[in-house]
Amino acid sequence: MVEFGEQLRKARETKGMTQQTLAEHLYVTRQAVSRWECGDRYPDLIMAKKLAAFLEVSLDDLLSTNEMKKVAERNPIIERPFMKHVQIILYACISFSFLLTVADIIMRFPMTSASVNYSDIQLIAVNLLGLLIQIIVFAYGFVLALQGTLTPKKSGISIALYFASLCLTNSYRMTYPGFGWKNMAAALLLIAPCLLGAAAAYQYFYIAKTKSVWYWSLIAVSGWEMFLIIWSTYSNIRWAAEFISMNTALNLLLKICIYFLIIYQAYIMKQKREQASAATAD
Repeated sequence: MVEFGEQLRKARETKGMTQQTLAEHLYVTRQAVSRWECGDRYPDLIMAKKLAAFLEVSLDDLLSTNEMKKVAERNPIIERPFMKHVQIILYACISFSFLLTVADIIMRFPMTSASVNYSDIQLIAVNLLGLLIQIIVFAYGFVLALQGTLTPKKSGISIALYFASLCLTNSYRMTYPGFGWKNMAAALLLIAPCLLGAAAAYQYFYIAKTKSVWYWSLIAVSGWEMFLIIWSTYSNIRWAAEFISMNTALNLLLKICIYFLIIYQAYIMKQKREQASAATAD
């Protein structure tokens, strides 16, 4: 079976058009058309339908059944220009925020080192390790989003690693001296959703399992984590009488944005797969 890129090139040449001319008619760059014809990238289904209509060929002539599925699985999850820019900004801000948190912990440590014990140092080290993983995850996501190559597989690995880093920091609390069974139970309640989130991200994005259980697991875990963040902040204000600074409020907002981003990516991926299935059925 002839691949999409070859079919597109033949259809374009039949119309007597250059890559630049086709690109101008579709309001895309010539490089985008070149990548489509080389097989490096697929257009989304909406663009594929525009291509088929403009070149006066059927969508089936351009895309085989398998290629329609590849459109959803190989292209970046978020392709709308505005949301792509929002995604890039969020990844950059989240990475920088975690980096500032690490720098703050490192700078404060010499001033508090005289009053902390060995277990406290271990807890700080585990938290730092978790934060470093998160910095790598979101910096990696930022670079890929900037390049326009944040595919479902890459996003799935990033999200799974993020949830795994949360499991790492929460699991250490179970062995922290002085923690009773209630605290251990609370730690388990923190770890279990993160384990589910990591598994769901891997299955839904990386393995491309389309069962709704993985999609709704991601939605539920992200919603639960947002609730925990808001409840923890409210508890500090209500019972610990802590003052929420501008920096704390910004960190709170960015952490919530992480889960909104996960939910949005899962939703867009669900839509793409449904569109691919519908196009295949037609």
